[in-house]
Amino acid sequence: MSQGDVANTGQVVFAIEAFKRIHPVEFQRRFLSQETRHNGRGFSQFRATHVTKGTISTAQGSSTVRIGNTTVVCGIKAEVSEPDVKAPNEGYLVTNVDLSPMCSAHFRPGAPGETAQVSSEHLHRLFKGNVVDPESLCIEAGQAVWVLSADIVFVKYDGNVLDAAVIALTAALEDLQLPKAVFDSETGVVSADRTMGQGLTLRKRLFPATFSLIDGVYLVADADDAEEQLATATVLVVLDDNGHLVNIWKRGAGNISRETISRCVDDAGVRKATLTKELQDNTQKS
Repeated sequence: MSQGDVANTGQVVFAIEAFKRIHPVEFQRRFLSQETRHNGRGFSQFRATHVTKGTISTAQGSSTVRIGNTTVVCGIKAEVSEPDVKAPNEGYLVTNVDLSPMCSAHFRPGAPGETAQVSSEHLHRLFKGNVVDPESLCIEAGQAVWVLSADIVFVKYDGNVLDAAVIALTAALEDLQLPKAVFDSETGVVSADRTMGQGLTLRKRLFPATFSLIDGVYLVADADDAEEQLATATVLVVLDDNGHLVNIWKRGAGNISRETISRCVDDAGVRKATLTKELQDNTQKS
């Protein structure tokens, strides 16, 4: 390749990047109108997902999940607490999603932003009862229960918070080892032997798939950050181990047809097969 060709190639790349920054919507439309995406994926194609369990030695359960360039770490700490008087034999699962400026310039320091708060709340609704049986966290009814505090920290953000968070929390719960706890009725004290652990029996595992409607026309799976900035609506589909529908959550403006929802559920079933293998095969113990 001659120096002239190299120079011309550099000018073309510079022009493309400039166009992408100045006219991001039109940049996306040029690709979408050709039935492809700026990252080369098809409309229904998800990014490669990698799951590793047991990545934090100081946590009772942990995992690291990568979806493309989005990376999240989940650590679960188990602590003894008193139960709610209205539910004396039920423990708690507390979820906290952390999206800091370290993972993306979209987020600001200080109190959790809207995305983090909404994600935390939806995770709690999804997992309480569906995945974690609160009664399985009871040590002594009316006296002591386990509180599972799940911190879901995004190390790098490139779109699709909820898929990454759901997968990470599912994997960390599968990795969880609760200390052996004994309640002394005379002293009211719980002794926990952290050298002896037992796994938590989950009611089911959750398999998420998020779809974004771009420009009100194009429905794409697993949108990256650039695509999310242009999305007018998103649909989260969650299936369980048996492929049964657990949850559909639509956010944003505009209507999405029944046919489109049905297609999302079908694509989520294909996605589930890949995630099932990842959750089964990728375990790392320190």
